[in-house]
Amino acid sequence: MKNVLRIQNYLSFQNLTFFGLVILAYQNYETRNKLNEINSNLEYALFELEETKKEAMEANKYAKSANTIAFSIFSEIENEKK
Repeated sequence: MKNVLRIQNYLSFQNLTFFGLVILAYQNYETRNKLNEINSNLEYALFELEETKKEAMEANKYAKSANTIAFSIFSEIENEKK
């Protein structure tokens, strides 16, 4: 009987509420960590995307420049043929 009373003391509303809050706090902690990890992955992906855009714009400039040079070379060759 003493054990039953002791268990009832442990299972009081305040103790159950406390344990529930501890569990919720831990779940909140885990969720926050997962969200922070997702956020950092997204930030890194956006950074990589911006770097790729910059590289693509730079490559596009060089490609236009190369096309201009190639066009002028072909024009000179055509002019020399005439």
